[in-house]
Amino acid sequence: MFFVMLGNAGNALFLCGKTEIWMKYKVEEGDNISRCLQCGSIIDYGGRPDRKFCSAGCKNRYHNYRRFRRRDLAQRSVVGKLAKNYEILDRIIHLGLDGMDRVTLAYMGFDPAYATSYCRLGRKNIYTCFDIKYELTQSKIRAVSVMEFCEESDGPLTSK
Repeated sequence: MFFVMLGNAGNALFLCGKTEIWMKYKVEEGDNISRCLQCGSIIDYGGRPDRKFCSAGCKNRYHNYRRFRRRDLAQRSVVGKLAKNYEILDRIIHLGLDGMDRVTLAYMGFDPAYATSYCRLGRKNIYTCFDIKYELTQSKIRAVSVMEFCEESDGPLTSK
């Protein structure tokens, strides 16, 4: 007897909630059995010989987990870009600068496509990244400031 890890290229990754578990199964040498990619149970060959799942429920759980995982990765990517923008804007404020050119910002990793809100006031494009607001022009970013909030209404009041 020996241990075989089943799945893609000899590996099986089975999912349990948010944790990933590598499972090993005992099989007799020479046995050609298939196991469900979700739960690991032996697949009963009552239908197609190339089945990958033991039931429709296992198939749904497997594909739902993969779909939600892709969505979570995309959300983490957006949150990561917003956090990077916030860090750069916060650094500009702490250095006492009012603004900076877009070339330097791009070099620092700032991505102007990611902001938490946008407002057009006259000819000005005002963006916010969490509690920092700024005006974005074609060549630079300016009027970078932290927004103050009124404790009673929890809405924006003024900028420092």
